[in-house]
Amino acid sequence: MTRTRRNILFCLLAAVLSLSVIIAYAQDVFLRPALEDFIDKDTKLVFPAIIDTFQKVRVRKNENPVFGTVVRYENESGTCADVYIYSLDTGAKEVRADDFEKHFQETDQGILKLPEQNSRIKAVSRLETPDRKTSGPGREARYRIESLPDAMDSILYLALYRGKLVKLRVSYAPDDKDEAEHAGLFIEAVAAMLVEKPQEARLPDDSAPETTTTAAATAEPAAKDAAKDSPAPGA
Repeated sequence: MTRTRRNILFCLLAAVLSLSVIIAYAQDVFLRPALEDFIDKDTKLVFPAIIDTFQKVRVRKNENPVFGTVVRYENESGTCADVYIYSLDTGAKEVRADDFEKHFQETDQGILKLPEQNSRIKAVSRLETPDRKTSGPGREARYRIESLPDAMDSILYLALYRGKLVKLRVSYAPDDKDEAEHAGLFIEAVAAMLVEKPQEARLPDDSAPETTTTAAATAEPAAKDAAKDSPAPGA
């Protein structure tokens, strides 16, 4: 199988593995530039154009928060990596910890039951999850997916971040140790982004420093003092 054909296959299968993506393609979406950093306005996460061997190739943002935002990365070996940022209801209510755990279990079972829903997928089995240098706040699972005309290994990483679900799906050729390593590095990089640091505590939307007002307030007294010290016009 050629690299291009394998790339298309893995990315199509990655879409099949997320029902929200299939539905989202039917919705109104807004494309964002690929070859520059992307900042998600809801989580303030910054997705660089390059992560390890992966190039960001597309960002799709849907108005419906259940479908949310999809940031797609690919590399030259045909490995496909998608990051999904979404909510569990159309009102974009913050996802709670117990909702997150339930959603992870449902997502895991949904992947294992894919052969019942898609004739192209013949079998799904769970694989051992490797240790990560940066585990982050999320849950991880790894699968072997036997499909037509080929098979793939796929990693699921799901985390709860600032009231949103952040899901990673990375798919690559079975038993490809190099790509498995790069997939792991990609997950570690994104997982590290999801670790809250004390100085990164979220501020209310209306709490941004009012630099213009502050500057104006400082400049006004200074102007008055200068006027007092200056001679009157015509003196």
